[in-house]
Amino acid sequence: MRVLVTASEIDPSLLPFLDASNAPEEAAALARLNAEQIEPVIRRGLGYKLRIYSPHGEQNFHRPDFDEIHNDIQLRLLKRLRALKHDRAQNQIVNLRGYVATVTRNACDEYLRQRYPLRRSLKDKIRRHLLRNSEFALWEDTEHNWRAGLSAWQDSNGALKDEPGELQHRLKTEWQTVDVQRLELHDLLTTIFRVAPMPVELDQLTELIASCWGIEDHPAEPLEANTFAPLDEQLGPDINPATIIERRQSLQALWREICQLPRRQRVALLLNLRNPNGINVITLLPATGVATFEEIAETLEIPTAEFEQLWAQLPLDDLHLAAYLGATRQQVINLRKTARERLVKRMNGSKAR
Repeated sequence: MRVLVTASEIDPSLLPFLDASNAPEEAAALARLNAEQIEPVIRRGLGYKLRIYSPHGEQNFHRPDFDEIHNDIQLRLLKRLRALKHDRAQNQIVNLRGYVATVTRNACDEYLRQRYPLRRSLKDKIRRHLLRNSEFALWEDTEHNWRAGLSAWQDSNGALKDEPGELQHRLKTEWQTVDVQRLELHDLLTTIFRVAPMPVELDQLTELIASCWGIEDHPAEPLEANTFAPLDEQLGPDINPATIIERRQSLQALWREICQLPRRQRVALLLNLRNPNGINVITLLPATGVATFEEIAETLEIPTAEFEQLWAQLPLDDLHLAAYLGATRQQVINLRKTARERLVKRMNGSKAR
């Protein structure tokens, strides 16, 4: 028996996308959804998570790191939204912003686990210690952030507002005559919660203890701000069905011509596809319904599972493309140049007809 899903069980912001009856309406709804509901949550989540692990708590975003995580999150969300459109009963999203925050947090955790193995190992050790000792507690707040503190604080709505450096400064004063690197984890936690003295977010707590014990991974390059343009900016400032139709028709024509290119030219072009600001443009194809993720993989003649791994790294630079194609960097440049020249000629020819 099929389960009926009422509108009240689905986030209302999703309804324009779910109820869209044709591709242009769906693309326009998806663009608005991304700009208004999805993108702000992703940026806020990335900003917080990556700030904790960047030098001196700086909140700058460097394109390779930002794009890698951002593309992975967008792919996961797009696949879930498509699944929801196909079957509302099996893929319900009651709170879109909450779901996006969870996906963003999980993607960041996966990235940081690989990028900062020592810090991640320490975080796991702190988590286990908090859970095993009754005087401490670890819990999720209403925004799904993990807080740590004394067990008596578990019902508290407050959270430490200080920047990590401020609490660290107070702890240095507290430990002026103590060799903190010799302190056991239990003693460190007890002192931190006494000096705080209120719940501390788990990431911040990990940063503090890593500093005390001199644990340091080699961090990624600083991230540069404002390197990712939301989908609505990529499509243009006037998000309306007419604009979407115009852009989509242009993309459809371009996609048809790309499919006619030799395979190596397709790979050199699509895996490096970016706008003048360096933004990954390939995401426009599934977002506007021009080509599905699976169709792009098929056109590139890349297995879907392998393409999912590549997707998070797009756009690839010429050195990575050269290694992937078994070619030189200059050969990759030549392949892409030839592909672009052919596309310009073909597109101009189709307009003239």
